[in-house]
Amino acid sequence: MFWTLSLLLAVAILAPQGSAKDPQTFKPFKLKTLDGTRKTLADYTNKLTLVAFFYPRCAYCKVALPEVQKIYDKYKDKGLSMIMINVVPQENKLIPKWLEEHSLTAPVLIGASQASLMRDYNLKATPTHYLLDDKGAVLLHQTGYNAGDEKLLEAKIVEALNIAP
Repeated sequence: MFWTLSLLLAVAILAPQGSAKDPQTFKPFKLKTLDGTRKTLADYTNKLTLVAFFYPRCAYCKVALPEVQKIYDKYKDKGLSMIMINVVPQENKLIPKWLEEHSLTAPVLIGASQASLMRDYNLKATPTHYLLDDKGAVLLHQTGYNAGDEKLLEAKIVEALNIAP
């Protein structure tokens, strides 16, 4: 576990923003919410959807996700949905307290192995954000976090929703 977290932290520091090999469509998933409700990607289609991969002990997630939450709060009534997917299953029990401490309200999905998430979604670091159109096509892929990344994310959301900022 220590080595996994250390590797993710090291990659987060060194990872470039975005990727030239971004997938064109987001791989469908079958996961569950913290209360055990099963969810699939189809549950989030027909809406612009922000997917945030994280884990509770991720230092960059503690900074980035409250900023992303502000964007979600601003645009959720205008057509934006958001889900967060935990990438370290061993930390599932930490999630409720972590969400409360950071005032995060987006639904959290769990239930996949770290290896499968890293492989299936090209995860190089956390947080990783995917912005999906209403059909599941990837509009934006952000890897890691640097101050100001949320501005690019918000600009892409505004563009996709076709609204004034």
